[in-house]
Amino acid sequence: MEDLGSTRSVRRCCSSSSLIRSLPPHMDRLTEELVIEVLQRLPLKDANRCKCVCKRWLNSISSPYFARCYNRHCFSFPPPFALFFQYKNASRWEVPVNLKGIQSANNAYNHPVLNSSGFSLSFLPPSSSSSQPSEPVRFLASSNGLVICSPTILYQKLYYVCNPLTMHWVALPPPPTCHIRVRIGFISTPDFDNGIISRFKVVRIPEFEKCSRLYTDLSLEIFSSETGEWTDFVISLHKPVFGCFFLCDSAVVCNGMLHWENVYIHDIFAYDPSKTANYQEFRTIPYPKECLKGAHVHLFGVSQGHLRYAEFDKGTFKVWEVKEYNSGEWGLVHKFAQSELVVREDPNLAKFKTDPLAKFKFRNYSGSITMLAFHPIEGDVMFLDWHRRIFECNMRSRSLKWLCSLADPTASIHRTIFPYVLPWWPISLPQC
Repeated sequence: MEDLGSTRSVRRCCSSSSLIRSLPPHMDRLTEELVIEVLQRLPLKDANRCKCVCKRWLNSISSPYFARCYNRHCFSFPPPFALFFQYKNASRWEVPVNLKGIQSANNAYNHPVLNSSGFSLSFLPPSSSSSQPSEPVRFLASSNGLVICSPTILYQKLYYVCNPLTMHWVALPPPPTCHIRVRIGFISTPDFDNGIISRFKVVRIPEFEKCSRLYTDLSLEIFSSETGEWTDFVISLHKPVFGCFFLCDSAVVCNGMLHWENVYIHDIFAYDPSKTANYQEFRTIPYPKECLKGAHVHLFGVSQGHLRYAEFDKGTFKVWEVKEYNSGEWGLVHKFAQSELVVREDPNLAKFKTDPLAKFKFRNYSGSITMLAFHPIEGDVMFLDWHRRIFECNMRSRSLKWLCSLADPTASIHRTIFPYVLPWWPISLPQC
């Protein structure tokens, strides 16, 4: 593959107190198979620290064979998961410097980078060469443990694909055009047997220029790691749409397809970046027939490999799931009332069950309930924001668990929530 841009990595070293300078003789006589059999059972952090024991262990743990063994051993366990968010400036609130990084709402993964308060992907180059403090790198989407990010929200010209665990990164070449806003899709193909990403693609959909105009074509810009280049595509839409039609910022990945929610047309735009025949590259999936198209509180995402759509209206939560992907058939999987929810850990949160303001949710009203994300692994769990506090909601047991509070009553995290599933063993970027 051609050079995609600058690459860097940061290598961690163990402290001198944790460094084992020599192995006992009986340990040094162990066969390679026995060493790997033992090391693959360690937690990720401890297994990585064992690279410092001796050169032999460093070579063993760094090999694709060890990654394959580690992933196969852990396959029966759920992969690690973190819920990330970023603050953004609101009308009455400017993001403080110490909160401009990426925040973790849960501590489900014991890693010093991911659990640090507001890690900022600071291993990436600064977004500006000037003496002024640069804006934080924005987390746009993730796929198989890799993250695509950009230094800017508007007029995006620079993209990085990185692994936050290993701190390896690659800078993509500039896209062919520059637009005020674009929608991003990011999809990768993992080779877990060898601990690498074999290839990835980035899809940009520029926003239409005029809201009042009808459009029959959709322009796309696609970057492929296999070619190292951006390619322009134009697809013909099934029916004309107004320029105000459009999609949520980041795509949901399911069945090898990228899915954007059409917020005005009330359906889902699905695109397959692996195909080239224009008409077959995309499809639309209508919303569930029973849903309220005008519901103020709704959520689109993926859980356990299935597309999901949820709405909250007049004190009732409803969640649908695509049961048959080819036909786009939906089925109702959860329905429960706000008053049924049980808060066991904090009696002060009992007000959640009866909060009358939650029944009248407006996008910028701080007293409302917002559905943030589905849990990608646990099908009974989704995440809620209520009075600037993030909760884990178990829809089967009807229970709420407090995760974290936002830094300020006027803080905004709207559209900056990212469920992040990590592979059991850190995965490598394609060779550049």
